[in-house]
Amino acid sequence: MSPTVLEPFIYPVSGVLKLWHILLHSVLGINDSTAWIISLFGLVLTVRLFLVPFFWAQAKTARISTAMRPEQMALKDEYATRTDRESVAEQMRREKELKERYGHKVSAGCVPALIQLPVFLGLYQVLIRIARPTDELAVAADTRVGFLNAEEIKAFLRATVNDVPLPAYISMPEETLARLGTTAGDVRSFVLPYLLAAVVFTSVNMAVSIWRNQQTLDWESGMARGMHRVIIILAVLVPFLLFWIAFTGPLPVAIVLYWFANNLWTMVQTLIMYPILHRQIPLDESFHELHRQGREKARAAAREARQVKWDARRRKAVGAVQPWRIPEISRELKAEKAERRERLAAEKAERKALEKERQQARSALQREETNARVERWRAKLEARKNARSSSPPEEPTASDGPDHGPSAAE
Repeated sequence: MSPTVLEPFIYPVSGVLKLWHILLHSVLGINDSTAWIISLFGLVLTVRLFLVPFFWAQAKTARISTAMRPEQMALKDEYATRTDRESVAEQMRREKELKERYGHKVSAGCVPALIQLPVFLGLYQVLIRIARPTDELAVAADTRVGFLNAEEIKAFLRATVNDVPLPAYISMPEETLARLGTTAGDVRSFVLPYLLAAVVFTSVNMAVSIWRNQQTLDWESGMARGMHRVIIILAVLVPFLLFWIAFTGPLPVAIVLYWFANNLWTMVQTLIMYPILHRQIPLDESFHELHRQGREKARAAAREARQVKWDARRRKAVGAVQPWRIPEISRELKAEKAERRERLAAEKAERKALEKERQQARSALQREETNARVERWRAKLEARKNARSSSPPEEPTASDGPDHGPSAAE
């Protein structure tokens, strides 16, 4: 995402940072350097507090989707082979009733993602632009970062924590570090504890996410299983990636402090929010039974695939010992592979055909519903228009016309 696209989000973020600095420095009298440092944490506090309702809505929507999964799957199985319009209409009606009964709203899960990403990208852009000016720490008189002017940016660049400047980073050139009055060793010594804490917080967040996904994973969905594997891989790689970025990339002290505070908030929020949510929306035995069945089915399919693979390897090993059997073994393996492909292709084609018929019926019903809604809206507008046109004009009162007095009446 280009800086131009992020510009609208830089202004509110920089405005919050500036308001915190004004409050701390100008109102409370805290010295300039300390005020900027605390403002970073105040910025995290403000943004994350703003996002709490959206995080809650997203987590609640996901939990509700998990809780009603057994009934959704039962409906899907019941109407799996029925593609006539009446059956599709009945399924749509029952799905709608199910979502209304659970209070499920798809939009509640979409809003957080639409808000969080630009907010966090805007926040990162503000800190990067302040902590890393384009011309080796030189700030022109007309430089601005959102609502922050050149003097405020210079004050931020002069701010230090434990005598380590906020714009410094470990891989910064030595001459630039010398201009800032510090060394790479000093920056490393200061950054390392916060970096370790941020990595621990991130690892805890990912471990909790893996455990939660493991308990509610939709084993019927290949995409869900794939995403779960990706999260497990990331949980192993991310700590090394974070250290690599901090030690080799231009990651200023200000970003590390933000990183520390933001990951701490996420960990605390996760450890508080999800237990509350699990108590409010418990999963009944039907879900656990469906989860167990799906897991066993997926594992059985994985075992079968491994068995086929090992059987092929075994027969190839036999061919290595008995070379005269290689053509026969090769023909058998190719025939079995072609048979499996043909069977899977036939099953897939059958599913696609059923789904296409169902989707066509669903689309037709949705168009009819939309047209009916538009017609009701038009009829309502027409009724209002007719009501206004048929209403008699108001009689003028004595005060509306000229006051002729008693002599005029005579």
